[in-house]
Amino acid sequence: MTDARIVPGMVELENPADNPCFGCGPDHPRGLRLRFREEAADDGVREVRCDFTPRPDEIGWPTLFHHGLHFTVLYEASYWAALTLGGKVWVSYGPLTYTADRLPRVGVAHTVRARLLENEGPKLRVLASSSTREGKLCGRLESGWRPASRAVVARASIPLQAYLLSEIDP
Repeated sequence: MTDARIVPGMVELENPADNPCFGCGPDHPRGLRLRFREEAADDGVREVRCDFTPRPDEIGWPTLFHHGLHFTVLYEASYWAALTLGGKVWVSYGPLTYTADRLPRVGVAHTVRARLLENEGPKLRVLASSSTREGKLCGRLESGWRPASRAVVARASIPLQAYLLSEIDP
């Protein structure tokens, strides 16, 4: 799937149509359908990016994107950064730090970016931020990630698709 808005140097990240995720599942009937791409930021650091426009039915306070959905967008970007920049499937762990300086406005295009803060040993720290097109910060989420385990997936009886299982270490 190619997006005409993607310019050279940006790589849209593959996302199978059967992905059932509310945040990024391309065919989820009520989901956000976020589409991520990888690029180098102005400072040269690799990051994951997504442009999104909150829809009218995603409102919280009048004219504002719902707080929980804003968190979801930041969390999804964090996951995609861990997966793409960390090179395998990860699961979040530990405390998450979420701040909202201003909520995105419904009907107005915004951008979310996520990058690795730390990549040492078996764990990652990711920072995701959302902003207006004018660069005003909307919110941030800092999260920790550890590698997914097939044993934990099996113990929890989670029916993962083959494309995800193939990315998880035994």
